[in-house]
Amino acid sequence: ASLAPRWHELSVCVPSPTAPPPRGAQGAAHGRCAEEPRSAVGVMPTMEAPNGSARSLSGEDEVLEAAVKVQQLAREAKLAADEQSATPEAVRTLIARTLHEATLLLDAARSSPTSSRTPRGVKTRPSVKEFTEILRQEAVETVQDAAQESFEYAERSLRQARSLIEDHFHIDEAFRMLGPVRQDPNVARDVHDWFNLVALVPVIWLNIINWKCSDIFALCKGDFLSLCGLTQGVNLPGLWHGEAFSLFWWTTLAYFIADLCWMVFLPSCVKSPDVIIKHHVATLLYIMIPYIRRQYGWLMGACMIVEVNTWFLIARRSFNKNGDKPFQTGVPPAKSIRLVVVSTCFYASWFAIRLVFYPFLCMVICFEYQAYSAQVGTWFNIIAITPAMQFIFICLNLKWTTDLVRSKCKGRGVSKGL
Repeated sequence: ASLAPRWHELSVCVPSPTAPPPRGAQGAAHGRCAEEPRSAVGVMPTMEAPNGSARSLSGEDEVLEAAVKVQQLAREAKLAADEQSATPEAVRTLIARTLHEATLLLDAARSSPTSSRTPRGVKTRPSVKEFTEILRQEAVETVQDAAQESFEYAERSLRQARSLIEDHFHIDEAFRMLGPVRQDPNVARDVHDWFNLVALVPVIWLNIINWKCSDIFALCKGDFLSLCGLTQGVNLPGLWHGEAFSLFWWTTLAYFIADLCWMVFLPSCVKSPDVIIKHHVATLLYIMIPYIRRQYGWLMGACMIVEVNTWFLIARRSFNKNGDKPFQTGVPPAKSIRLVVVSTCFYASWFAIRLVFYPFLCMVICFEYQAYSAQVGTWFNIIAITPAMQFIFICLNLKWTTDLVRSKCKGRGVSKGL
C-alpha cells in the first residue's frame, strides 16, 4: 500500500492507456479530472513516491503525451479553418489530412506497435527514442507536404491572374516579353476591334472640342499658352467650356452601352469579358455625376482623355495581327513605319496620360471635392466617390506600367530588337 502511486490533478488530464484509474481519494480526483473539458492540450499525470519526490513520466507516457498534443493542434487548426469562410478548399483539405495523420499517430502510440528490429514472433514495444524519432518524422513530412501544396495552390492562383500586357505582347512563363503577340484567327475579336477604332473617334473628337485648347489654327501659330489661358493662371476646370457637352455625353453613353451589350452577347470578342464588363458598368455609373451636376462636365472630359491611349492600344493589335517586328526581314517598309508610328504614339500617350496627367487630375479632384463639401456642408455628397475612383485608376495604371517595364527589361535578355 505504501508503494501505491498518488495521482495529481493537472490543468488538463490525459488518461494512461495501460494503467487503470486509482481508487479512493485518488480515484475521485481522477474522476473530476475526466469531467473537465477536453479542449486544451493535455499533460500526462506525474507520479509521486511515498517520500514526496516526483517520479518522471515513463517512455510510453511521453510518447502518448506528444501524440495527444499533435492531434489537439491539428484539431484546433481545423476548427480555425472551418470558422473562416475565406479559407481555400485546398487548405481545408490539407488540414483535414494533417488531423487524420495525427489521429493515426495517437492510435499507434496507444497501441504501442512492435519494433521492426525485434525477432520474429517476439512482440515488444519500441524504445522511447525510436518512437519519438518516428513521430517526429511523420509530423515533419505532414507539415512539409501541407506547405508544398499550399505554395503550389498560391502559385496556381497567381498564374491565373492575367495582366493587360499579356493581351498585346508575347510573354513567357518567366514574364519575359518576346515581342508582339501573334493573334489567333478570331472574327468576333477583329470586328469588335474595328468597332472600337471607329466608335472611339467621335468620342475623342467631341471631348477635344469642349476644351479651349481645341483651336488647331491657334496651335499652328504657336499661341498654345495664351489660347489655353495658362499665361493667365487658369486652372483645369477653367479650360473646359462645355459647349458641346450634351452631344459628347450622349455619344459616350451610346458607345459604352453598345460595347457592353456586345461583350454580354458575344464574350469571345475579348479575352477578359468579366473585367471589361465590370469596367463599363462602373464607367456608366461614373458619368452620371456630370450629367446630374453639369459644372463637373470637365471631370468627365478629363477622364475620357485616356481613350486616346486606348485607341492606339487597340490599333497596335489590329495593325499587326502576325506579331511582326518593324524593319525585320519580310516586313514591308510601309508596314514597319506604320507600326513604329502607332507604337510611338502608344508609349507617348501612355506616359503622358496614365502616369503624368492622371496623378495630376487626382489632386485637382481632391481640391474640388474639398471645396464642394464645404459648399454643401457635408463630406458625404455626390462627389465623394470621385477621389476614390481616380485613385483606383492610378493604381491600375501603375500596375500595368510595372508589368510592361518588367517584361521589357526581362525580354531584352533573350530577344533582340526590342
